[in-house]
Amino acid sequence: MKIVAIGVGQCGCNLADEFYSINNYSKSFFGRNIEILTDAFAINTDETDLTSLRYIPKDRRHRIAIGMARTFGHGVGKINTEGARLMTDVMPVVIDDVLSSEKFYECDAIVVIASGAGGTGSGGIGALVKGLRERVDRPIYAIVVLPFAYEEKAEISYAVLNTATSLKTVNKYANAVFLLDNERFGRGGISLANNFQLINQQMVKNFFDLFCAGEEKSRKYIGSTVVDAGDIRQSLEGISTIGRGEIALPAFYRLKRDHYLEATRASVSLAGALGQAINNLSLKINLEDARKIMALVCAPKEVITMSALAEITNSLEARSPLSVVRMGDYPRRGKETSVTVVLSNLTAVDRMENLFMRAENLLEKRQKVDRESEIMVEQMLARGSNVPALDI
Repeated sequence: MKIVAIGVGQCGCNLADEFYSINNYSKSFFGRNIEILTDAFAINTDETDLTSLRYIPKDRRHRIAIGMARTFGHGVGKINTEGARLMTDVMPVVIDDVLSSEKFYECDAIVVIASGAGGTGSGGIGALVKGLRERVDRPIYAIVVLPFAYEEKAEISYAVLNTATSLKTVNKYANAVFLLDNERFGRGGISLANNFQLINQQMVKNFFDLFCAGEEKSRKYIGSTVVDAGDIRQSLEGISTIGRGEIALPAFYRLKRDHYLEATRASVSLAGALGQAINNLSLKINLEDARKIMALVCAPKEVITMSALAEITNSLEARSPLSVVRMGDYPRRGKETSVTVVLSNLTAVDRMENLFMRAENLLEKRQKVDRESEIMVEQMLARGSNVPALDI
């Protein structure tokens, strides 16, 4: 599956940049000679954030600065209504840049990425997804990054309000929305910058085998049950999450792969990779709340047996009995087994529901605080009612 990646705001642009990076590796001599990205764009109101990107081309068509006349290149200060307004103003230009991309005709879908907590990203992503949906005949998928816990603790939290309004808008227009919960992958012992980098790399890596499988050119690596763009389109709907697990095979597996003990260990490694994939889901959910599941096994060809695939399928069906399960194989790896799992059309997401409830409470609290503040300011100014003002 080939995509166009569009990042909005700092977080979204960094993730789009990571997609560009992994595509560079994939199509290189040391990679797989496969392209999974036809183009990538970075859109932001902060000029400095655009400068910090490493891989997306530096021309003005790929790094798009918007709202310069209003923000002077310094962002919108967490006000997502301003981000939405600025994106709407430049919508025709942005979409024309995407449609005029040299290889746009090859793409199977457009992926728009943003943080829910920021201003430019959370406001701009909904407007952009809506505009693309009206003009483009390809699926539009969104990746929305949920905030860290510390961003939600303030009495009047922009992170909570921005995320809730962004999710409601994006889910209305996108074909599917992947939620990435920062709190699940953050590590306390390393710097914030390294945290963000690791989270971005992990999220993009989740899609790597999935997108490569349908674009594979080498006959020996084409699976018996290929997962291509059509399977992905049919498996994605509504709120979704993705996870990937990887287990290394024994060091001397290649020398003893015909031995029954090695076959047993290989089967156990697949089960372990499935367990890791579920534990590493980008959003904590209950599997029984999914209605569509897609799993891709990537391992040496001799490891991907009918019984192994049946075990994984049966395990997923047992844990989510109301789901339609699609299964695929991709015999690409030589020293490890990996399983990628996508759960879509989720019927219950505690994290999202809690954000919506907190946002409603915060809106009521903000209105109350605004009314009280207005009264207090009036009282403060009233104490100087007899003081003359300078007649200028």
